[in-house]
Amino acid sequence: MTEKLCSWDAEPNPRYRLVTTGNVEEVLPGVIKPLTADLINQWDYRFTTRMAEELGVLDLVPTAPPPAMNVLGVVGGRWTLGVAWSMAITSTYQVGGGTDMLQQFVEGEGLTAGQAQDIKRAKAARRRIMARWRNAEREIARGAEISTKAYRQAWAREYPRLGADDLLHAIDENIEAVAGLFVSHVIVSVGGAEYTGILGAMLDQHVPKHPPTWVTTLTSALRDVESAKPGKATWDLARAGRQSAVIAAAFAELPTEALLARLAAPVSPAWEAFATRYRELIREYGYRGQRETDPSTSTWDEAPGFLLGALRADMAAPASADPHRKEARAAAARERLEARVESLLPNRVRRQFRETLVMAQRLNRGREGTKANWARACRAFRPPLLEIGRRLVRRGALEQTEDVFFLRLAEVRQFETLDPAAAKAAVRERQEEYRRLEGYRLPGGVFELPTQLVPAGEAAGPGAAALSGQGVSPGKATGPARVIASADAALETEVQPGEVLVLPVFDAPMAPLFVPAAALVVETGGMLSHAAIVAREYGIPAVVGAKYATRVIRDGQVVTVDGDTGTVTLA
Repeated sequence: MTEKLCSWDAEPNPRYRLVTTGNVEEVLPGVIKPLTADLINQWDYRFTTRMAEELGVLDLVPTAPPPAMNVLGVVGGRWTLGVAWSMAITSTYQVGGGTDMLQQFVEGEGLTAGQAQDIKRAKAARRRIMARWRNAEREIARGAEISTKAYRQAWAREYPRLGADDLLHAIDENIEAVAGLFVSHVIVSVGGAEYTGILGAMLDQHVPKHPPTWVTTLTSALRDVESAKPGKATWDLARAGRQSAVIAAAFAELPTEALLARLAAPVSPAWEAFATRYRELIREYGYRGQRETDPSTSTWDEAPGFLLGALRADMAAPASADPHRKEARAAAARERLEARVESLLPNRVRRQFRETLVMAQRLNRGREGTKANWARACRAFRPPLLEIGRRLVRRGALEQTEDVFFLRLAEVRQFETLDPAAAKAAVRERQEEYRRLEGYRLPGGVFELPTQLVPAGEAAGPGAAALSGQGVSPGKATGPARVIASADAALETEVQPGEVLVLPVFDAPMAPLFVPAAALVVETGGMLSHAAIVAREYGIPAVVGAKYATRVIRDGQVVTVDGDTGTVTLA
């Protein structure tokens, strides 16, 4: 066994040693608490096994049970994606050559899944996964039903009345639900990437001198994308509130606590109408929150301060920031390009182009829906775990309820018999380790296990005149930088109209910040990262993979973002 970088790391899998923090870092950035890490380890095994079984290839891509990792694991206290497993499972259904679709999600040269050796079996696996791709919309709708029911029931149950077995059963039941929803997310995601790759190959073959941004534009502004909905709903509510001088003045002048008091006890018909719409927004999107697949963090249901800040910013924003208008303009540009591309293609391939385009757009849109379903179900862990935490506080085994997330899953399963002194000591030791790990990071890009942690401060110094990344949302914009150092810092951020957001990672709940922003720069991500998809929906220029952007760019510094070329120019 290799020495671990963190005491709650997963065990390295000798079959699948190639990993990255790319892609998963934008879902759950930073150091992960021990209990969350153990939950990830559990659903990793169930998800990978279920997916391999559904494709009929478990013997070709065998999975290892916890504490080993397959595709989702914690290394150095941080979430990593098993690139080797991803390429192995993808290769089992490749019949016409390999695919480099993984490069659309993460940075890394040569990430190509090869063609399967047993073509007969590969064809059977491909038929199975293509059936899932064709039925993606139905599957997403079903996933929304499952996850919404799980989330709402989780918060509605009277946990103080439940026995220990019922509490633990609720956790185990949700592990299975999350694993199933993650299968859907991965299948839809790889389908979107594969069809996007096919689309790009068609353009390369038949329109060889086309601009590289064409594929991006063809898969942009798809309308009704799940991750863009909270921002649009927040904008709609803010503009409704702006119609009332009293509400607009309150949002301009009152602190968050006073606004929450008005929403809880409306003082006029105008406030009552606004509060009703606010409650509707919370009911629909209250499961969102920073690090939204992490049950140790609060949701907008519990801590709506971020959402109120977004409402405040939207009320102050000009009409030109309207995300509906931006989306409509971007969609019109996409539709014009669709017609132009089709006119340039030979007649014999136009039908294939249309079919490929429909699937690429449907699956790329659907990816955000499956991710939302998975995140919503992850939040259903929180209520029963908090109840266990409260009981352990009463027994003197924890100092605070939230300390339950510094226990290991095996300890939680035995929470009634935990020794109070030993539990407190274990939590203190892990909290100290957690704080120490925050001073380090994992290597960038794709790397092989075992690896070493890198001091977080090691980076390119200031003074650069420009940064390069990948342009993922077209257009060009200039504005003062709003540098947000972490996902947690985003909770305290209110973006002013025209500012350029500069982030280390993008977490989908940050989407409301985009609405008044002029452009987006992210240190991580790829063409199909959540940041890229949401930026394209909102019609704002975006560059991802801009290394060290949060350390090179100063807050307030004027920058120009070119979403076509992938460059960020500093004034």
